[in-house]
Order: sequence, then structure tokens, then C-alpha cells
Amino acid sequence: MVLGLVATAGLAISVLPLPAASYVSEAGVAGSGHFVLYRASVIAAGLAAAALAAGLVHLFTLAALALFAAAPAIITSAVVGCTPGCPLPPYEATTGRDLVHAIASVIGVGCCGLAMLALARTSTGALRRLSWIAVLAGWPVLLGTGASMVVLGRGLATGLLERMALAVCLAWIIGVGLPRGWPAK
Repeated sequence: MVLGLVATAGLAISVLPLPAASYVSEAGVAGSGHFVLYRASVIAAGLAAAALAAGLVHLFTLAALALFAAAPAIITSAVVGCTPGCPLPPYEATTGRDLVHAIASVIGVGCCGLAMLALARTSTGALRRLSWIAVLAGWPVLLGTGASMVVLGRGLATGLLERMALAVCLAWIIGVGLPRGWPAK
């Protein structure tokens, strides 16, 4: 939970100076004002996913596996930063580095979304409610972000959707990570 809070605070601070129409990853471009904070925050998010997976593995295996897959992808997206402007196809010319960064980001966020669904379907009580809320709020935004990147490219809609999708993922990780007694299957 603490890693999730650190990641959220660091990402908010590092992305704040960017225009809303930019990609979040632009804060991590080497030489940008907050690239060290951004990359450290994304690594913290990956570590938070791994820690949550470790806590879930014995009770909620599917959710844990999805988070175990998300963690290295999230960390890779921090370590392999995109080039200035974070160009994405089909509208912009990209480098191999940009593609590695984008694919790692998509895998990380996508696996987080799968973990939400797995936990919503296999848990009970408050954990189940929290996960269903995350699925119902997050999946349309996650899918909308991907569609917007492909159909619209860079722009205000894509930038806002991307920020909302990341917020849902991080809020879910923090919420599930809150200390409480989890019910058995």
C-alpha cells in the first residue's frame, strides 16, 4: 500500500507540469524536469504490484499471477523510457525504444486490469466490491485509452483517458493493499 501511495504521489507531481494532451510517459523522457521522480514512481508502482501479488498468491492465485506479470512490465516501462514526445504508431514515427516502452506499458496496465477482474470474480466481501467497482469504472477507461491512442492519437481525450486509467489502477492497488483480514475463498 505504501509503495502504491508513493507511486501515486510521485506520478502526480512529475506529470502535473505536462499539458493534459500529452502522454503520461513524457514525464519520463531523459532530461525532462521530473524524469527521475517519474521513473522512480513507476518503479514503485511495479514493486507495489509485485508486493500485492505476493500477498494474494495463496488465496487468489489468478489475480496474483496477473499482478506478477504486470510488475516486470511496469518496471520495464520505467527503465526503457520513450524518446521525446513518446511517439506512437500509427500517427508518429517511432523507435525500437518507444515500442518497447509502449508494449511494456500496455502489458503492465492490461495485466492490472485482468487482476482486478480475477479478484472481483474470486474474492468475497469488501475485496470483491472494491474490485468490481474498479472493473466497472476502470475497464471502460482502459479500453477507451487504447482505442483513443489508436483511433485519435495524441490529444486531450487520449491524455485524460490515460491519466484516469492509471488513477484507477493505482487506486485499486492501494485499496486492495490496505491492511485488513482478507476472506478465504
